[in-house]
Amino acid sequence: MPSVSYQGSTLFFDDIGKGTPLVFIHPPGMGRIVFSKQHTLARHFRLIIPDLSGHGDSPSMETFVSIESYADEINYLLDHLKISACVLIGYSAGGIVAQRFAAAYKDKVSSLILIGAYPKVIHSKLKLMHLIGMKLVRNHPVRLAKLISKAHTKSKEERAQLVLHMNKANPEIWYHFYKQSLQYDGIEEINRCKMPLLLIYGEKSDWVNDQMECYKDCHSKKIYIIPGASHQIPTLYHDALNAILQGEVEELLKKG
Repeated sequence: MPSVSYQGSTLFFDDIGKGTPLVFIHPPGMGRIVFSKQHTLARHFRLIIPDLSGHGDSPSMETFVSIESYADEINYLLDHLKISACVLIGYSAGGIVAQRFAAAYKDKVSSLILIGAYPKVIHSKLKLMHLIGMKLVRNHPVRLAKLISKAHTKSKEERAQLVLHMNKANPEIWYHFYKQSLQYDGIEEINRCKMPLLLIYGEKSDWVNDQMECYKDCHSKKIYIIPGASHQIPTLYHDALNAILQGEVEELLKKG
């Protein structure tokens, strides 16, 4: 597994395939393993999938990492890999890091793809889910890892792998990632971004889908609603997601 030294620690990441770089950003606690079902896209593109600091195999000596710092470490990783521009993909609260990166490093993002994401928490249930996650990660992080893993997998083997990876996360960093996601307001920021924006949601996740309202003034956006899908799109509805990603990136390349 490749890695790079970063601010006295180490960032671990997957780097598979060749071609146009697709950079994936995971939600709090989950790490890069949540995108395992997207590895098949390496037949068409180069996939860069990091464990953010304090998650998975990327250790951290800190107990707090800001959203801005996560964006900076993605930038450092791209510079290390000599990648000048990428398609940036954020899942759930990982989309907040993706949006912050897109705003801070506009020239490095050819297209921004957000899966079940939001620039600001406006739905009461989404707020509640953040608060529950914060409470559980403070008091019962192993239990929370099991709950999230169960919601994202169908097989016991996949569930065990995800739990194992999530249990490597630093609970304090995990907690503050949730807290920052809850408090973040990036609506004006994302509205100023001019790169193509693709929003992907599951039909059955109203408490997340309502967040689409936050993107109503965004320039050049496209929306997919995956029929019958819940929020756990990368793992449970990967065939539909991968088809969308392949088609949209290939279309982007034709235009470019």
